[in-house]
Amino acid sequence: MAVGTGCLYENPKLRAMGGGLIRPGGLELTQRALAASGLQPGARLLDIGCGTGAALRYLGERGFRAVGIDPSLPLLAEGLAKNPGLSLAGAAGTMLPFCDGCLDAVLAECSLSVMEDAKKALKECFRVLDRGGLLLAHDVYLRNPCGADALRGLPVKSCLTGAVSREEWLERFTSCGFEVVLWEDRSRALKEFAARLIFEHGPLETFWDCPAPVGSALFSAKPGYFLAMARSTR
Repeated sequence: MAVGTGCLYENPKLRAMGGGLIRPGGLELTQRALAASGLQPGARLLDIGCGTGAALRYLGERGFRAVGIDPSLPLLAEGLAKNPGLSLAGAAGTMLPFCDGCLDAVLAECSLSVMEDAKKALKECFRVLDRGGLLLAHDVYLRNPCGADALRGLPVKSCLTGAVSREEWLERFTSCGFEVVLWEDRSRALKEFAARLIFEHGPLETFWDCPAPVGSALFSAKPGYFLAMARSTR
């Protein structure tokens, strides 16, 4: 969820609430994704939308050869100031600065939905993955796609405004060369994240400084949250 889409994801209050992780589920979902993948220490991982590198530090501590990218220079600078040894680079998910087939896995933790072209990013993920490589993604999806327009109309861009239905996510994965081997509903993590945000900072409209009715848009679209693992069919 930290993909540099403006001041929202650089908001220190939001980062502080998630312990540096600007997304639902925190490191618990990262841990679950790694456990499901069967990846071993030494595997080559890329974290797309790494923000300040909190998840990257977690991966490094467990022996993974991990690098992170994010287009937000302030977030990267903050991450390097705290952890100078992290491998962080400024880049977008739609144009990965890596050669073909050089990675074992790509992490996209609530980042695909805030990209300008999620399919282009998925094609880039497919390109840089080795044969049989894994895409580990968790993100927002719409349980009522008919409410998508209400979210698209919000003036503040976030993962919610870029969310699509489960069916569209699956189509994106498969059309970009992936076989989805795991899909888990993790909507509770999204509810807990939203509840903490409201409890600590008040209504979402106030936190986002947004005059639009965010609550009614959410009620209409009924967003959920998923964890997916997809394997390259290369």
